[in-house]
Amino acid sequence: MDINSAQLLQLLSLSSTALPVGAYCYSQGVETAIHCGTVHDEASAIHYFDDVLYMLLARFELPILKRLLLSYQNETEFLSWANMYRASRESKELLAESQQLAFSLNAWIRDVLKKPVQVKKQLGFVPVYAHLCGELGLGVHEVLTAYTFTVLENQVLAAVKTVPLGQMSGQRILWHLHAHVPLVVQQAMALPDECLSSALPQYAMLSMQHETQYSRLFRS
Repeated sequence: MDINSAQLLQLLSLSSTALPVGAYCYSQGVETAIHCGTVHDEASAIHYFDDVLYMLLARFELPILKRLLLSYQNETEFLSWANMYRASRESKELLAESQQLAFSLNAWIRDVLKKPVQVKKQLGFVPVYAHLCGELGLGVHEVLTAYTFTVLENQVLAAVKTVPLGQMSGQRILWHLHAHVPLVVQQAMALPDECLSSALPQYAMLSMQHETQYSRLFRS
């Protein structure tokens, strides 16, 4: 489906850092990766975010987002995938983050779009985001691309602030990652149900370690 100008503007709005959901408060484990020395310069950041792209987004979050978007009008199927997504939030902070972002996006839907809330915040951000994109008639491929852009930008900016990396270094990392996004989206679109996997023990451990980390700038 070709995206028209109105849909493009809607998708850009949902991808913008100006969307008031508070995503900038969270690093999704990046802060702990920096604290542990896993991410300490531009090269190590690229290696880390490549893993996020191919192991987290391509294998689970994007395929789940696709299924949620395609089933947004089928309550039973939608809830099944939404509950799987919720169960994948392995740490206390990851679950709290997802639910807080969902709460804020629901508030935006009510206050800006003047629409009733359709998905409870307890299910997390991705189900709320997917249902909204379905209602807006946005294409699956475009939604997956935009979501990937948002996740990567947020995590790279966390690294830019915390390592710290310069702004140009952050831009080089993002442009490197963007070159891989079309392939990752293609892989996610083609992944069969039985191959979905959120099993990333080290990623979950980073998140759990952040809960007791002495010095923190971010909430996850």
